[in-house]
Amino acid sequence: MRLLAALRTDALLQARNQLYSISIGVSLIVGGALAWLSPRDGVAGTFPMALLMFVGGSTLLYVVAMIILEKDDGTLQALSVSPLRPWEYLSAKVATLTGIATLEGALISGGALLWLSRGGPVVWPSALLLLGLVALSVMHVLVGVVLVVRYDRIMEALIPMSAIATAMQIPALYFVGALNSAAILAIPTAAPTMLIRGAFVALEPWEWAYAAIVTTVTLAALGFWALRAFHAHVIEGTA
Repeated sequence: MRLLAALRTDALLQARNQLYSISIGVSLIVGGALAWLSPRDGVAGTFPMALLMFVGGSTLLYVVAMIILEKDDGTLQALSVSPLRPWEYLSAKVATLTGIATLEGALISGGALLWLSRGGPVVWPSALLLLGLVALSVMHVLVGVVLVVRYDRIMEALIPMSAIATAMQIPALYFVGALNSAAILAIPTAAPTMLIRGAFVALEPWEWAYAAIVTTVTLAALGFWALRAFHAHVIEGTA
């Protein structure tokens, strides 16, 4: 099956570029820093903030770097004449990079909570943490695709990527109470981050509705946009 082959190829390429070992190592460091900085009674704010900033930011960087690497070695140029369909290529990218990002989030959260539990009881998250991490990761992968297909070199993509990453991470300030304006919730990354928060504390009904609806609509819109952008800038080669 073409999709399975694409998944296997992506996983091997990521392993060859040490993406897994780097991700695990950095995640453990970030988890230690989070345990040091976060109070045990404030994990419902600090953990969503940290996961949005680190997992989201690293996922965006990964997808930009991997696709530009494949542009450099001619993989994307060959895609237009290969039997692999664009949606299969993108699905493989989303699946493998989301897997890495979810592992990062689990290591950060688990490591930090284990360390904090040495000093007293902590709030352990529900399975909603994984749902929020997956949604947050998919969102960043799709945004990365929409961005990176327009560039051929990593240095060209770094400035716009940094600007987009900064905008997407603004809701982190909302979850730690640094900014209380509800207008921040208009930034789509706040929705899956709200799901992550729901793994630690009970959400209000409006928060559930907001998180579920905005996450679903945003992912559907980004999936459509990413596929169109990929067709336009890679398959058809338009500027």
